[in-house]
Amino acid sequence: MPKETFFNLKEEKRLKILNAAIDQFALKPYEQVMISDIIKTSEIPRGSFYQYFTDKEDLYTYILKIINEEKRKFLNETLKNTEKINFIELSKILFKNGVDFALESPKFIHIFNHLLTHRNQIYEKVMAENIIIAKNIFIELIEKDKLNGLIKKDIDSSALAELIIQLTSTIAIDELDIENKETSYKKMLQKNDNILKIIGYGIIKGEN
Repeated sequence: MPKETFFNLKEEKRLKILNAAIDQFALKPYEQVMISDIIKTSEIPRGSFYQYFTDKEDLYTYILKIINEEKRKFLNETLKNTEKINFIELSKILFKNGVDFALESPKFIHIFNHLLTHRNQIYEKVMAENIIIAKNIFIELIEKDKLNGLIKKDIDSSALAELIIQLTSTIAIDELDIENKETSYKKMLQKNDNILKIIGYGIIKGEN
């Protein structure tokens, strides 16, 4: 987390530093971003940077936290109204909303794409935290459907949650194309629908 001196800055100056950093991390992978480029764009002395942040990783992880919080806000309305939606349909809606967020926030998504492509220690830490949060939400929704008789009680809720998270994440990594939004959007939603349909109906043909 940034130091208290950063939060004591005027909002305009804080945003200028954050926007300069977001631009750099969206443009290049973490390893290639130079602190000198961030301080040059934000017009602060190098010494001031270290009064605000411990190091580049401190700033980077703070930006990732901001992105996650913005995405959660974006998805919150959907998660408030889950009582009448079954888990598979809700998964489709959440995925669509996640894609909408991505296409509306291209810089954020470029940052995450760099993170996913150049997997490092930060990736392991950040993704582990994100997966735990998502998994717990999905398990709660799966258990609700079990109680309502919509999902078989012998299904492993944890395994199902992990499976869907991994599959939907893979779709996002493979198919998201900010430069071709419309084509990418349709392709991602269709691919996700197809996968969830297989999970929902299963692949073993029932007896006549």
